[in-house]
Formats: sequence, C-alpha cells, structure tokens
Amino acid sequence: MITTSYFAREKDIANPVCIAQVKPAWSKSREYKKLAPPWALVDRYKRELVAPQQYTQEFTFVVLSLLNPVEVMNEIVSLFGEDAALLCYEKAGDFCHRRIVAAWLEKGTGVVVPELKF
Repeated sequence: MITTSYFAREKDIANPVCIAQVKPAWSKSREYKKLAPPWALVDRYKRELVAPQQYTQEFTFVVLSLLNPVEVMNEIVSLFGEDAALLCYEKAGDFCHRRIVAAWLEKGTGVVVPELKF
C-alpha cells in the first residue's frame, strides 16, 4: 500500500520516495519529481502570500491536472514498489502537498493512501 510521511521520519520507513523539488542532503530516498510543487508556489506559500486553499487549487491546476492518477499510481508501484512512502518536509498534521497528492490519488484510483503512523 502506498503511504505518505515526512523526511524527519525517513529512518523509520522501508521504502521512502521524495516528491519534493529537493530532498535533504542526508536522505537516501529515491525521487519522483512529477508530483513536486513548483518552486514559485512553494516560495509564495512560505512567505505567506498564498493560503492553503489557494495553494491546493494552484498545485492541482499546475501539476495534478496534467497527470492521470491511475497512470501515476501504476508508475509509482512499478518504479518503487507497492510499499512506497511519498515524502515531503512538513510533519504529520501540518498542511502539505503530499496529502493533496494522496487525496488526488484516492479520488482518481479508489485506493486509500494513508499517512504512516509511528
């Protein structure tokens, strides 16, 4: 089952996959850039120029609307395995793009993509 989590928990994750633009220098995760948000959007969000709802809309339009969730799910499983954990930086419970991706995958495939619990 594909799951989500964050880089600070990577040591506890068997199959980490980075979906951010850049992973931490220490990270051993493999990368899947198709699901990474554009730098400009991340920058505007970090500077509080974009609220979470607007970020979600823009990320969905700029990134996810160009992809097919079934194809993405199949590609993730093919490249990384069924136990891939999609990672970004924000801790569990904080607003982050990995949970937007998870909701998009769930809606498009019918497969639940939960946040890992530790």
